Amino acid sequence: MSNIETPEIIGKSRSIIKILSIVEKVAPYKSTVLITGESGTGKEIIAKMIHEKSPRANQTFMVVNCGAIPENLLETELFGHLKGSFTDAIRDKEGLFEQARNGTIFLDEVCELPLDLQVKILRAIQEEEIMKVGGRIPIKLDVRFIAATNKSLEEEVAAGRFREDLFYRLNVVTLHIPPLVERKEDISLLAMYFVKKFNKKLGKSIPGILPDALGMLRNYDWPGNVRELENAIEQTMVLMDDVIPIEGNHLPIFLERRGAERRNRFRQDALDRKLSIDEYTKEFIMKFQHDHTEKELAAFLGITTKTLWEKRKLWNVPRSR
Repeated sequence: MSNIETPEIIGKSRSIIKILSIVEKVAPYKSTVLITGESGTGKEIIAKMIHEKSPRANQTFMVVNCGAIPENLLETELFGHLKGSFTDAIRDKEGLFEQARNGTIFLDEVCELPLDLQVKILRAIQEEEIMKVGGRIPIKLDVRFIAATNKSLEEEVAAGRFREDLFYRLNVVTLHIPPLVERKEDISLLAMYFVKKFNKKLGKSIPGILPDALGMLRNYDWPGNVRELENAIEQTMVLMDDVIPIEGNHLPIFLERRGAERRNRFRQDALDRKLSIDEYTKEFIMKFQHDHTEKELAAFLGITTKTLWEKRKLWNVPRSR
């Protein structure tokens, strides 16, 4: 199966290839698309790809973060208002929906919309028209809607926080972007892409990533997804010389959350410090006792649990609870 690469959507996993195939199929039409997935997975990038592959590519791609605009300003920001419609309305205002005419509106974190505004969004999608705050005459609009959420809209509907009719209007075509931990085969490709990106951005010439560093990247769970991986590569490269490849010890310290990497780095540090066996054993117990059972600690140290208990008693290192 061949790799697929488009701007910032890189991968060889089945899920990414399937997503990009659906993007190609849905882009030419006006059908509403709902993109789901955790924060940092690239929902806005997918939305922009759909726009750029559509007949609207030369028109506006309007991003609306529904959770970032204060609720009391959201209606006028989206739909605009007429002069005199409220105290501070000193002139007519064109809303974001009007500014996106003939283009695409991307409603990011759509689950954050208040219920009363969801009714007006539904009308905008269904009737292809909006009403300005203070207005009486509907304004017809030709806009393509794409929405995204990091929550389950089905659960939000069941909890009464999201309108069922709006959910069905948004959910014509659904694209789910899985978290990076579920597509680890994409991590190496993404990491190398970000090295190239930041070489250009930072004016560096870092030649690549060595296997030990790639192993650490693949073994980490990436709760922040692709965005966290990108930030990790940028942080690494900012602090590096620009003529050597990235090694494991160049990577940010937070990657040591994975037990194997933490233990390997501890062992290397112990060798560098020329610790005795007893010094190594005592420090190992104190450093990793919160992460492992007594049986696991003993196995890592190559001793029995009885010997581990005797060492604790000798060094007055009580067992972790």
